[in-house]
Amino acid sequence: MADEWISLAALKRMGADELKARIAEGPQAAARWVQAGALNGLINAQLAWGRMLLDGTGTARDAEAGLRWFSSAAAAGSAEGINMVGRCHEHGWGTPVDPAQAVEFYRRAAQMNDAWAQFNLAGLLLAGNGAPLDRRQALVLYARAARSGHAKAATMIGRYLENGWDRPARPQAALRWYRRGAQGGDYRGQFDYGRLLLASGRTEEGLVWMGRSIESAVPAFCRLAGAGLRASTDPAIGQLALHALRRASESGTAQDLRAYASALAEGVGGQAQPEAARSTFAQARIIEERDRLVQEAAMQPDAGGRAATAATRGPRLSRAIRAWLGRWS
Repeated sequence: MADEWISLAALKRMGADELKARIAEGPQAAARWVQAGALNGLINAQLAWGRMLLDGTGTARDAEAGLRWFSSAAAAGSAEGINMVGRCHEHGWGTPVDPAQAVEFYRRAAQMNDAWAQFNLAGLLLAGNGAPLDRRQALVLYARAARSGHAKAATMIGRYLENGWDRPARPQAALRWYRRGAQGGDYRGQFDYGRLLLASGRTEEGLVWMGRSIESAVPAFCRLAGAGLRASTDPAIGQLALHALRRASESGTAQDLRAYASALAEGVGGQAQPEAARSTFAQARIIEERDRLVQEAAMQPDAGGRAATAATRGPRLSRAIRAWLGRWS
């Protein structure tokens, strides 16, 4: 039954409410129905299915297949599909990294007023990646995206105004643009808005916005924020630093766990927490040992002197990890 073909007519008969209920049953159920929509030529389903394949949501991760579905949507005239093909070329999802190709796809979608494509193209122009560096044109694109409500683009305009890129710096104007980005939910905008509020003496409000940023930001951003904030002698900012390092440790890497453990041991943001620090250091050591065993298993040649292949690496790695777990039990 799971492999039974779902026709377009069947999808239409279900109606939006029933289809939403089926998708809400879980990732695997959602994958079946979204794939059915994609196979029946529904553009939004093709875009959603491409993302599910990229992320491995409800199905095996397959970036090349994801790119094919984005390309199908793009061929049908979808600006979002064209933008996603550009993303694949920029980041190497299912295809070699090719920023020049990414620029071409972003440019096509940007001309169709896709705000994400405008933002993505601006980022490459600002970095001179895939096209000559062009800060002025990047700012034009950020402004177009921001007018469509793109919060991250608003934050980037704030950065132009704060840093004085190609124009005199205007801190108050930067504050207004950061506020737009922050209110739109961009964690970078929230952090920068809070940072400028702190600098202007609006301490409590600034701390609130920086806290919101840390709560929603990705671990990589939290790692940088925590490292910068922990140098402050202000206890409230120290608490933010500790929160940022804890959020960064959710990455599960030994490096982030050690940074968080060090902050706990040193009493960043308050009193030292030696028990919590020891526990976190222990987690970091376990992960370091696991990673070492994984690397050794991957590098060790087989009985014939050949480098490990996918077929030999799996059983060898399994044995190594079982032995390692036995030492920790």
